[in-house]
Amino acid sequence: MYRLAKEAGVDEVKLKTAQVYDYEDGNPFIPTIEKYARYTLQADGKWKVKHVLANHCWKMWHSCVISWDGLVVPCCFDKDATHRLGDLKEKPFDEIWHDASYQNFRSKLKTGRSEIDICTNCTEGCKVFF
Repeated sequence: MYRLAKEAGVDEVKLKTAQVYDYEDGNPFIPTIEKYARYTLQADGKWKVKHVLANHCWKMWHSCVISWDGLVVPCCFDKDATHRLGDLKEKPFDEIWHDASYQNFRSKLKTGRSEIDICTNCTEGCKVFF
């Protein structure tokens, strides 16, 4: 990959650890080489995220993700659009960004990321590139 990138004139290549769902009981997509894995195997046979979950997130005030069908979701960790904060087919973005759904999600986030499913596997504030 690095050779191909160099040949193509790419300035930089960064590899990132992969996020996987249902990692607690293991997952075939968790790399077997420790430095490439976002998860670590515990003595009890369960897997956990390596990093400590910081209780902050800048994304909710600076960015969002808009799905292919116009749904507005908090961030890229909401891959299945389970936390729909608005729909561009129904409201303009500025209205969605400031409405109650967004404000409620932001408030919930400030009280604790560990209570929001998409946030528990997030990489905010941790090393994921190698």
